[in-house]
Parts: sequence; C-alpha cells; structure tokens
Amino acid sequence: MLTIAVVILGTLYLCLAFLFLLGTFKENAEGGEDTQPFVSIVIAAKDEQANIGRCLESLLAQNYPEDKFDIFVTDDCSEDCTAEIVRSYAVRFPKIQLLQAKSPPKGLSGKQHALAMGIENSAGEIILTTDANCTVSPEWVRKTAAHFSPEVGLVAGFTFLEAKGLFAKLQCLDLLYLLTIGWGATGIGKPTSAIGKNLGFRRKAYEEVGGYQGVGFTLNEDLALLGAIRDTRRWRIQFIADPSQAVTASPTETFPRFLGQRKRWTLAGLKKIPFFGQFVLVIAFCSRLLVIVLLLLSPLRAECLRLAAAVFLATSLSDFLILLRSVIRLKRRDLLRYLPLIFPFQLLYQSIIGTSVLLGRRQLCWKGRKYDGHLV
Repeated sequence: MLTIAVVILGTLYLCLAFLFLLGTFKENAEGGEDTQPFVSIVIAAKDEQANIGRCLESLLAQNYPEDKFDIFVTDDCSEDCTAEIVRSYAVRFPKIQLLQAKSPPKGLSGKQHALAMGIENSAGEIILTTDANCTVSPEWVRKTAAHFSPEVGLVAGFTFLEAKGLFAKLQCLDLLYLLTIGWGATGIGKPTSAIGKNLGFRRKAYEEVGGYQGVGFTLNEDLALLGAIRDTRRWRIQFIADPSQAVTASPTETFPRFLGQRKRWTLAGLKKIPFFGQFVLVIAFCSRLLVIVLLLLSPLRAECLRLAAAVFLATSLSDFLILLRSVIRLKRRDLLRYLPLIFPFQLLYQSIIGTSVLLGRRQLCWKGRKYDGHLV
C-alpha cells in the first residue's frame, strides 16, 4: 500500500514539475520599446521608516520619461516616521504624493484599503505595485510597461531577497522556486500566483473586476486580483523572467516570522487559487508529509526508509531542475552552491505549515493586526 502511494504521488509530482518546466520556455511577446503608457506606481506603507527612503530613491531613478509616471504612497496607520519621510520626498519631488489611510472599511484589509486609495487618486493607464521594503531596478517601469500589449491585463515579475547570511539565501531560493512555479504555470495557460512586490495591471482590468472591493477581503490581495482578472477570460496574463526587471526585497529576520508569512500565503492560496493550483498545493504537501511519515515508520518497517529516500530524491531532483532553470535565466549563479540545502529546508517548513493548517491553527498576525485565517 505504501509503495503504491509512493508511486502515485511521485508520478503526479514529476508530471507537474515537467509541465511547469515546459511552461517556462514560452516567451512573452512585448508591446515594443515604444510602448510607454502613463504609469502610476502605488505603494502601501506601514511602519517602514527604515526602508521607504531606499524604495523611493530607486523609483526616482527610473529609465522612463519623467512625464510618464508618478508615485503614490499611502501611509497605512504607521506608528513611526514613515509618513514624515515620504512627505519630505514629496516636497522635493512633485511626482511623489503622500496619502494617509484611516482604519480600513469592512470588507477590506488594511493593505487593500491603502492600495485602493492610491489607485483611486492616480490616473495611470497602467498601475504598478511594489512594497515599501523593496528597491527596484532602473529598468523596472520600462520593462514592465513594455509587456502591456492591448490584450494584456496583468504582468507579474520576479523578486529577489537580499541574501546576507544562510537563512536569507534559503529564503531567496525558496521564493525563487515559488515564483518559478508561477512563471511555468502562466506559460502553460494556468496563471495561479504572483506577488505584489513586482506586479502591474491595467486600470481597465482592475475596474472591470470591481477593484479590491470587488475582490473581497484577503491578506493576499495580489493573488486574489490575479485570480479575478484571470477569471474574466478577457485579459492575458504574463510573467516576466528578466533579471533587469526583478525587484529586490528584505528577507524576514526570524524563522517564526518566515513561517507566518508562508502560512498566510498558503491559507490564501487554498481559498483564492483555482482547482489546478489547489491540486498542486495538495500534491506538494502530501509528498512532503509522506517523507515524514515514512521516516517515522522506518523503525517498524525497513522498506520505509528506502521509500522515504526515493520520494525525497525524486521530488528534490525535479525541484532542482525547476530552480536551475530560473537561477540560470535570472543570472543568480551565486545561489547554486546552496541548492542542496533548500530541499530539506522546504521539507521542514512545509511540513510544519501543512500540519498546522490541518490541525485548524489558522489565526494570523500581520503588521500588528490579528486575522482569522479562515477569512483570508
């Protein structure tokens, strides 16, 4: 029975990995270098006084016509000097505007409310979002805007993490893996994931789905918006794999915070992504859990150790090929030496999160606010 379970799960996992890998080879068509629509960059910031200055400096350094973009920062009830720092930039640079949000209305998270305020006050045909703890490359706006041919409603891109220290490097590889799955899924016509650190969407597509109010309450507003635009079936979605377009963000400082972030993503994923994406999540979790169960049973049955090794090696090999594809494409060969460590790291944290979700422990705390995980 165990052998049959191993064969079935292993086969499904390898088939999915092959599909995602195949999807990464589909190249996106660009609208052309002369595609320069007016772009509004929208940022929600809460208690980001340590990061917002660097973020704004990188946005001001864009290789894009000065009269073709503006920047809206919504302060989401910060308790530090975030608003004062943004205000000082707005005085010097008229293209930056500071908005200040109050408590979010019913049906919206704090971040959704802050982003919606920025979008409502902006006028750009294309909306780009990033986080206040991110820095963007000088080509970010130009490269993202170039992908908005008339039929494209949303464009996602990669995010790197500042990889200082082993834990940060493992986080960087893990995020790279997750985004590569998103890249591959988009390539096979099944867009399932994106993150707001590097996201762009057409205002018309956003308004067609009713904005964040139409999407409804969620802590993963990026994933929910992608799903809403995808489900209209009127817009194409593209995923950019270009190192000069990638965004750089700060990693989480501690393992418990990292678990909290990934748990939030998982819970939102179970609720907001379509059946195909949920199927992928279930197969991934079951594969990880099977390794743990087999290891626990190995003192009782000798074959369990061999089966556990077979599952771990098969899944690790397929994940290695997926990661190798993006590491080479995105010119992050500096991370190659850490690839063998990412697989036990993922086995550990995904097993912890999956077990926590199964046991019903779904309360989340994010940005000083507590949420019921059943609602995200």
